[in-house]
Amino acid sequence: MNKKNNIDIEFILVEPSHPGNIGACARAIKNMGFKKLALVNPRKKITEEAFHRAKSAKDILENTVIYKSFDLAIREKNLILATSARERTIPWPTFYVDKISDEVKSQIKIKTTKTGIIFGREDNGLTNKELQKCHYHLIIPSSEEYSSLNLSHALQIVAFEIRKIVFDNKILKTEVREVVSNLENEKLLEHLMEVLKKIDFYDPKSSKQVKTRIDRLIKKTRLDKIEMGILRGFLSKIIDFEK
Repeated sequence: MNKKNNIDIEFILVEPSHPGNIGACARAIKNMGFKKLALVNPRKKITEEAFHRAKSAKDILENTVIYKSFDLAIREKNLILATSARERTIPWPTFYVDKISDEVKSQIKIKTTKTGIIFGREDNGLTNKELQKCHYHLIIPSSEEYSSLNLSHALQIVAFEIRKIVFDNKILKTEVREVVSNLENEKLLEHLMEVLKKIDFYDPKSSKQVKTRIDRLIKKTRLDKIEMGILRGFLSKIIDFEK
């Protein structure tokens, strides 16, 4: 069935090292009816091998966006999903890719949502720091004996599950809210940490996990622009009062 979608979803590969994998990922993206592929600081250029592996998805490769850093790749996104099987020192909202919550499914389907789906390096995945910058983590169920998947295979599975969400008319869309971007969340976090240091609540040297946990709290809340304005104004007043 030839279905088209206007949902803004970008599949982002972090520092991919094999041109063939990049091409195969482009093919997987087009197979599932999506259009956007992005690379973060790729270790190899998009070569003829990549175009050969892409088959009829050469247009996906030709329109690939290259980001110089992870932060630049996610700064305008307001829903960031990361694939990972990495153990985390701080628990993060996590779903099996075939059991994503109804709330997140609804968020994906909203046309104003800018979703980034992140895939890590072929050899060692995503760092803990990178994972902590994402809203949710996705796990692909696999054998405990050998859980490592080829990059393009992992992307194909995730894209298939996301396709089911996009085209499932039974999933009700939540209230349309203008959710802030990751960049705005980062600015709020720094503003909040400035206030906490000013009132002697936070010491970066002794409270190592406080900033990470507050960052997690901000991402879980998924603030809209009005809520963000209220919080930033409130924090500014505290700083003015302290002066």
